[in-house]
Amino acid sequence: MKAWKFVALFCAMLLSGNVLFAQGKVTGKVIDSKSGSAVEYATVALLRPADSSLVNGSVTSSNGSFSVSVAYGKYLLRVSFMGYNTYYHTSTITLSQSNPTLNVGKIKIFPAATMMDEVVITAERSMVEYQLDKRVINVDKNIVTGGGTATDILETVPSVAIDNDGNVTLRGSTNVKVLINGRPYELLSSDLESLLEQIPASTVENVEVITNPSAKYDPEGMSGIINLKLKEKTAGALGLNGVANLNVGTPLAFLFPSYPSEFMPAIIPTAMGSINLNYTTEKYNLFFSADAGVRSHGHLGHTDVERMFNGVATSHDSMDNYSVGSNYMGSLKFGGEYYINDKNTILLSYQLRGGKRMHGSLIDSWDILYPDDSMSYRQTDTSSNFSLNHSFNLNYTKKFEEKDRLLTFDATFSMRHRDGEGDQIQNYLFNDIANWHNYYERESETHNQHKSMNVQLNYVHPFAKNWRLEVGYEGRGMWADQNSIYNRTEYDPATGILMDPYFDATSSTHYFHRQQVHAIYATVGGKIVEGLTAQAGLRGEYSNVYGYDVNHPASDTVNKTYWQPYPTLHLSYEINKDQSIQLSYSRRVRRPQMWDLNPYMDVREGMQLSFGNPSIDPEFTNAIELSYNIGFKTVNIFTSAYYRQTNNMMTRYGFVWDESSAAHYSWWMPYNPEYDGYWASTWQNLNTGTNYGLEVIFDWQVFKWWKLNLSVNLFESTIEGTELLNNEDKQAFRASGKFSSFMNLPKDWTVQLSGQYRAPFMDLQTEMWPSYWVDLAVKKDVLQKRGTINIRIGDVFRTGGFGHETYNEQMNRVMSSRRISPTISVGFSYKINNGLKQKPKANMEEDDGGEDYGM
Repeated sequence: MKAWKFVALFCAMLLSGNVLFAQGKVTGKVIDSKSGSAVEYATVALLRPADSSLVNGSVTSSNGSFSVSVAYGKYLLRVSFMGYNTYYHTSTITLSQSNPTLNVGKIKIFPAATMMDEVVITAERSMVEYQLDKRVINVDKNIVTGGGTATDILETVPSVAIDNDGNVTLRGSTNVKVLINGRPYELLSSDLESLLEQIPASTVENVEVITNPSAKYDPEGMSGIINLKLKEKTAGALGLNGVANLNVGTPLAFLFPSYPSEFMPAIIPTAMGSINLNYTTEKYNLFFSADAGVRSHGHLGHTDVERMFNGVATSHDSMDNYSVGSNYMGSLKFGGEYYINDKNTILLSYQLRGGKRMHGSLIDSWDILYPDDSMSYRQTDTSSNFSLNHSFNLNYTKKFEEKDRLLTFDATFSMRHRDGEGDQIQNYLFNDIANWHNYYERESETHNQHKSMNVQLNYVHPFAKNWRLEVGYEGRGMWADQNSIYNRTEYDPATGILMDPYFDATSSTHYFHRQQVHAIYATVGGKIVEGLTAQAGLRGEYSNVYGYDVNHPASDTVNKTYWQPYPTLHLSYEINKDQSIQLSYSRRVRRPQMWDLNPYMDVREGMQLSFGNPSIDPEFTNAIELSYNIGFKTVNIFTSAYYRQTNNMMTRYGFVWDESSAAHYSWWMPYNPEYDGYWASTWQNLNTGTNYGLEVIFDWQVFKWWKLNLSVNLFESTIEGTELLNNEDKQAFRASGKFSSFMNLPKDWTVQLSGQYRAPFMDLQTEMWPSYWVDLAVKKDVLQKRGTINIRIGDVFRTGGFGHETYNEQMNRVMSSRRISPTISVGFSYKINNGLKQKPKANMEEDDGGEDYGM
């Protein structure tokens, strides 16, 4: 009852805001000083006279007019726009009960002395912004992700890709650290793929890509960090503001003639709704958000597997695979930020996130070596997983009289529960009649309890001129209990009936896992000479990982401790206002996670096994990057050359499961003859690996209404030979590219066309096929730009898919998979009052040096 009373009180406060807090209004019109024409999209801000901090703001409409609501008091008025000198009103704005409204009339703004005719085309934020140690990809204009999730957003980010298994890669490497609002995603979910599917695209503000992070950040991730910044705590106007979104759609499955309607539905629904609200006063900011929906997808695949023994084929299976999955999701978040005074702020928030993920697949297989179909079978897999996550966050910020001096404390604690069940049935058929002698059913049940905590204390101290020292502590802890239970049903030839289900003790695991990391760090940076800045850092870490399997006490217990230093260096030189060059170095680490260590055997459709390796050790990487950025009148080109050397390389390795192979490649796993002939994969430590490449990002403002963004990544990777690789080096060249075309048409229409291409390449054991697809989206502003209609067509030409070939002495396998496409979705977004406008956070100065995650 207390919870419902709190929600009712919160809603009442939102609805009664105009009564409790009297507000005035400032109106006017902004025009060009020369032509006298209205200036659209100019930023109008009301500032506190004491410290010039932002109180409220707005942008001008198509006729140059503006209206800003604000509480009674005295304010400074500022008007700014790209290519014009900033305007400050000559006198203080005063609003009171006797004078609640003030019209300042026409405000003339003057073009800057260096203004060019084409400057108007850069009024909107660039898709990609380049800072000292990161790239910021602004996704608010990216309409091809409308109605989608964070997964769709990452697929549009240059150099970022998501493969068919949901793995996120950066510059071709899966060893990347993904953060949500600067915090490890593990605080919210143990499954990154599921978490990304649960975050609506409409709630993402931007994506930060940090390929060589400073010592302030966790060194996890060989290729760098991807940080998704969500639209939280974004009050920009006093009173109630917000945005509501609704999207519905479906893959067009009926376009596939071979789609088996008796197993797969013709309509695979996708729907997503969200609402974000802020209520802001001069003393506090209350925020509330909720979202719910379902995301569904389907795939068609074919696999051809020839298993070999001493050069002779023992089986040759041809398998057709049909699968459909649905992810039902929802979250609720609320909290408040209290401005104790101008120097101290505290924030508290709570988030409840839940979801149910369902998956079903059908495999029809026949063995080419048996033309009488005596070894043909049908396999069905169904699974359902329910998860519930509670997350609590506390943030305290203290500013000082000295500019840029800052102390922050951030703590997050989360509790997660996940329960799942699955059922796999395989039945051999002979002339369409069941052959019960080869029948089996495998039922699985999982129970996962997970607790984690992240604490960070950070202090920034400016000194000398344009220099600053940053020191801090970061601690993370994770405690997990994973219980996986398997039951098996088989045919009893002695009785001629199916046996009762029995407990599969060999495959069942009950794994306890604990991991903790403690780090202290320091960075110092500033301007050495005019145009040249430098930042050096050092991070020292203590980490410990502990885990054991209750069901198999004879298996190895994991108990490993590491002490490691992680130095970083960043140099930046501004050649002129249009050119800059950066050089950076960092030492990185990839730590084995719970699923990498857990010997839990995940049996997947298509006769596949996957399990962890308790003896796996971390890998360490030295990364060097040299980048150059040049801007012309309508073109910007960013190039980056990079080199990475990795020692003790963690690599996933596959083999055909049998007694000898299991003993050689996975000696820690109990041998189970039931899985002979399955393709098994696990983690191994290899020798040194190197990776070097070139990345180019090209932004071109073709016309005032048309903008193009192109990105290309080319790189070569080498793995030194080991006994596992028959002492042969493995080399691979890879290439990938993406493009986006934005067209702003008359009558508030916007059209975006995006696509990506990944060239074929040779992996450690597999030759990957090329993949490519194109998405199209159309947006129309309505209701005086308070509402937006969005129509999106994904994979317009139905080319999206993946495929690979594997050839070795044990197996020849060719696999291909296509997603059910195209997908179509229709969405509507509505702004409540001014919508959610970005406002400088209370824990940051207006210029934070581009060095904050909100941690």
